[in-house]
Amino acid sequence: MARISTYTNASPVTLSDKFIGTEVAGTPVNVTKNFLISDLLALFQSNITLQNVLDAGNTATQSIILTGDITQTGNFSITGGALSLGGTVRDFNGALGTNGETLVCNASGQLVFGSGLTNQNLGQVLAVGNTATNDINLTGNLNQTGDIQIIGNIEQTGNIEITAGNIELIGDIEQTGNITQIGDQDITGDVTHIGNYLFENGQFTFDANSSIYVQAAIKDSTNTLGGNGQILVSDVLGKVTWQSELLASTTTVDAAGDPSANADVIFYVATSGSGTIYLDSTLNVAGKKVVLVRKSTTTAANIGANGGALINGVATKALPTALYSVTTCISDGTDWYCNDGIPL
Repeated sequence: MARISTYTNASPVTLSDKFIGTEVAGTPVNVTKNFLISDLLALFQSNITLQNVLDAGNTATQSIILTGDITQTGNFSITGGALSLGGTVRDFNGALGTNGETLVCNASGQLVFGSGLTNQNLGQVLAVGNTATNDINLTGNLNQTGDIQIIGNIEQTGNIEITAGNIELIGDIEQTGNITQIGDQDITGDVTHIGNYLFENGQFTFDANSSIYVQAAIKDSTNTLGGNGQILVSDVLGKVTWQSELLASTTTVDAAGDPSANADVIFYVATSGSGTIYLDSTLNVAGKKVVLVRKSTTTAANIGANGGALINGVATKALPTALYSVTTCISDGTDWYCNDGIPL
């Protein structure tokens, strides 16, 4: 047999090719035999593991393309480059996420779908953090039961309905929609308003420490602007209108019954003598003027005042007996001062 090195190499090599070797553990031992390359390949495949490869060297520069699954029991660390997910992603429970769901860490540190930001209510969001520097654009309604503290601006296109709680406003509110106010709103700062206010129910209340500073024109209950020198006068319904002069209240009394009169103009008669007409104490305001006019009869009558006020320094004063005579009385806030009466 010639030297092995002198034999020609086989090409190509196939799995059915053979080579000669020694079977160490055979019977008898160390017998020379043929070995199939396919048998040798099967032997290597069954005895060489990934651990053998990694023990030999666990660093490579080539790309790895896997068509099977990777089961990871240790840590997976990426120290450079990026993680690109071209397929679907399953969470810790092996579930695929639905449209809009996010991966969020649960209490055990596991990433799961279904408890992400899209499924959190406002209370859960605010429990994590209730401060933001971004703008809030609302197109729906805001129902408020607690307090709102606003430092920036609010741009509101829908309705704000406040049933309880307070709004503490430090910044500006730009309002293009409607505000429906059911409870009371306490305003301690300034309000700059460009549009109209419509109060269907309720009222504005100003305490003793506040004031109204009006620079604009004022319309009365008939939507009319006042003329030069006109005054606002209330009617019996409490509605005010612009008028050129204050309309006086009137009453008619019979002096014989010692009546108490409460009006700006008092028309009187005297069906019997020596009766006294008493000016009501509510009229006794400094600068108040009361006029008494005798409509009929010429019987004697007097004028006095309730609440201990004097008439020209005395308790009562005689009224003129002439028909259609006019007596004018003016208060200094304590007592009354009346003339002797003149005919109309």
